[in-house]
Amino acid sequence: MNSATEIRTMLCDAATRLFADHVDQKMLAAAKHDGWSAALWKELEQAELPLVGVPEDAGGAGGSLSDAAAVLRISARHAAPVPLAETALAGWLLASVGLKVPRGPLTIGPVLDEKLTAVKDGTVWRVSGKLTRVPFARIAKQLVLLADSAQGLMVVNIDTTEKHAECRITPGRNLGYEPRDEVVLDNVAALAAAPAAAGITRASLQARGALLRAVQIGGALEQALHLSCEYAKQRVQFGRKIAQFQAIQQELARCGGEVAAAVAAALSAAGMVERLTNDHRADAVQQTLMAAAAAKIRAADAAREAVAIAHQVHGAIGVTDEYALHHVTLRALAWREEFGNEAYWSMTLGRAMLAAGADAYWTALSAA
Repeated sequence: MNSATEIRTMLCDAATRLFADHVDQKMLAAAKHDGWSAALWKELEQAELPLVGVPEDAGGAGGSLSDAAAVLRISARHAAPVPLAETALAGWLLASVGLKVPRGPLTIGPVLDEKLTAVKDGTVWRVSGKLTRVPFARIAKQLVLLADSAQGLMVVNIDTTEKHAECRITPGRNLGYEPRDEVVLDNVAALAAAPAAAGITRASLQARGALLRAVQIGGALEQALHLSCEYAKQRVQFGRKIAQFQAIQQELARCGGEVAAAVAAALSAAGMVERLTNDHRADAVQQTLMAAAAAKIRAADAAREAVAIAHQVHGAIGVTDEYALHHVTLRALAWREEFGNEAYWSMTLGRAMLAAGADAYWTALSAA
């Protein structure tokens, strides 16, 4: 075992203990109303987990994208109600242009075709535009975004505990009860700005976001499978535990296959993106895009199948508020649609393969 693997193993052990100790049914129920858990975030910050994968010279905890993916996978298993993926994305953007990553929860935007402009006002850049379904906007202290200007990357204060006449946030949520808010910026002064670095575009941001959502889906499905197996070993029907019925065994085996495929696709893609992070050649960019696309497609497809099986195994109890299953299954289904659903990424992948041409097809396919 090499040193990187040993460090990741210790990181995963520490993260698993932290989430197991601090995430419980009471916290998750409260987070459905509050949008998140401030107490859990405090514990995560003390352990430096939100900034794993961000270089130390940028204010992060160090480590690789694969390290960050490992922590994110564990957090998703526990349905941790915190903006861990969003803060990781924002940290990556800031570090890529040499800006320091601040403490506190962060969020990002936009990744789609929403218009966002920035104009120079003396020494200050001012940002205007409307963003929809911004994750954890009402929770985040700062919003890191890519504006339609030469300066590119901006940091805007959206802390709702302070008064910002130029910034309005309308609360919303996704299927998993996580905040997905509308943010309207009206000539808001940027706290910091920098030209976007090579390879930092809305497309690359969406691809990395899709990759992290694929990792989260994998983690959530692992927990759904675990809960289903445990329930099947306890539930008695017709005088036998339902785990003894061949039909249930077959469905759980099929669920396990879907979960394993989703996790493998996500972690493999994370490894490829990590290896090619600083390679801005066209073929390297294409490989990272294809890897992220394949991971999101496979994870989203697995979510549809695995969630259905998990709820079928559980029967009526699987949809009750007091049982843990819905916390992970609803998040997995919600994450399918974010940063592009499987239809979007299938079209993107198909167009990329057509553009590469027949001669490059096998090379591109085997590299992904």
